[in-house]
Amino acid sequence: MYVDLYFNRNGENHLFTRTTLKIEGVNAVAELRRIIIGGVEQWMLIRGDNRNNPLLLLVHGGPGAAQIGFNRHYQQELEKQFIVVNWDQRGAGLSYSKKIPAETMNIAQFLEDLQEVSIFLKKEFQKEKIYLIGHSWGSIIGMLAVNNYPEHYFHYFGVSQVVSMSKAEALSYDLLLVRAVEQNHEQAIKKLKQIGRPPWDHLKSDRVHQKYLEILGGGISHDGKLVRDFAMKLIKSKEYTLFDVVRHMNGQLFSMKKMIKELREFDLSNEVKKVKVPVTLMMGKYDLTVPHQPTKEFFDQLQAPRKEWVCFEQSAHSPNYEEQDRFTQEIIRTINNHHL
Repeated sequence: MYVDLYFNRNGENHLFTRTTLKIEGVNAVAELRRIIIGGVEQWMLIRGDNRNNPLLLLVHGGPGAAQIGFNRHYQQELEKQFIVVNWDQRGAGLSYSKKIPAETMNIAQFLEDLQEVSIFLKKEFQKEKIYLIGHSWGSIIGMLAVNNYPEHYFHYFGVSQVVSMSKAEALSYDLLLVRAVEQNHEQAIKKLKQIGRPPWDHLKSDRVHQKYLEILGGGISHDGKLVRDFAMKLIKSKEYTLFDVVRHMNGQLFSMKKMIKELREFDLSNEVKKVKVPVTLMMGKYDLTVPHQPTKEFFDQLQAPRKEWVCFEQSAHSPNYEEQDRFTQEIIRTINNHHL
């Protein structure tokens, strides 16, 4: 393994240089790291006011929806309490490369990558364990990680927890069509009926489905603004160059193409029955991307030392962004109640 450090620099956006905004303080950390994980070059953004604080590792969604390029803007309060680590996964964002072997784009490899990242962070910052957050696709490997490698983690937070992508897609389609009829959205009704009920053979159908999830308030955000906000922050990012913005888009397409078949065949409820790590699942009330029913059934059956179901009343698929303040408060409250 090798490690490269990309330290913070002062100044405005660097079009051709990766950097990150400085955090003042003798114990602060603010850096980009390039390391070899699972034989592939992968990147992390590590930020926090105090190196003595606990580690909080964020596992992004997608597959391919890397967040180093924009997430700094949404985590300032968390940085006061934790060393916050954003990891662009294999094939995503800064970690995308045409050289990545297609056969390594599978759930088992991502799980091993996550374990290796966790071991690296624990050693680097001399921590016993890590707090883990998995969002959407990231919640699959997050839950698998605490099931298979509980020794690395204090607590697991599953945001928009996915259990079965095929079940989620089918239910999502049905509920979205009902909502389109309720809102008398003729174009949505027409296009959704054209692509038909999943599974779909082409990503074009997925894009149609995603388009109307956003328009009808059940997608990335309930108000439909987050995708645009993410895009603007990516373009202006210090952590990404303009070339990296293109890399980000290519990584999303690559990751989804290579993994969609396996994801549609995978069911977390067949793999995880009992975990040794406390679990909190955090779901948005209006989420039609990952409707609650399959996740709630999984949650009710799951055995864990402690478990909690938290619903965000103003959110769709991204309560960690849509209700940022409450999300931060829930993380800190849970940890204070159970671990400090």
